[in-house]
Amino acid sequence: MNLGWCDVCLQVKNAANARTFYEDLGFRRVEGDDTEGWAVMTNGDQRLGLFEPQFQSEPISLNFRGGDVLSVAEAIAEKGYTLESGPKQGKNGGASATLRDPDGHLIFLDCALGETK
Repeated sequence: MNLGWCDVCLQVKNAANARTFYEDLGFRRVEGDDTEGWAVMTNGDQRLGLFEPQFQSEPISLNFRGGDVLSVAEAIAEKGYTLESGPKQGKNGGASATLRDPDGHLIFLDCALGETK
C-alpha cells in the first residue's frame, strides 16, 4: 500500500512564531506563507506541517501525501476500516480521504495532480 510521504501536522497559534522556532531547531520552510497561516518544514527526511486553526482543527494529525489515495482507500475498506470522508476526487485531478486511528487521531490522505511518490 503506497501511502506516499508523511507530514506530521501541528495546530499552531501563530505560524510565523512556530516557523521561526522550528527553523532554530534546524528545519527549513519548503511550502507555505506566514501571512496565510501555514508552513511545511523539512529537516532531512523529517516533514512537519504547521497550521493555524483555520486550516487544522486537530491538535495533531498525520498527512500522507503523494500516494495512490483511491487504491489506499479501497485497501482500507477491504480490511474493515471506515473512512471518515472520501475518497473524493478533486477537480484538479487529485484525491483525498480521511480516517481515524484507534485512538482518534486524524489521518489525512491526499495527492495533487502529478504528486506521487
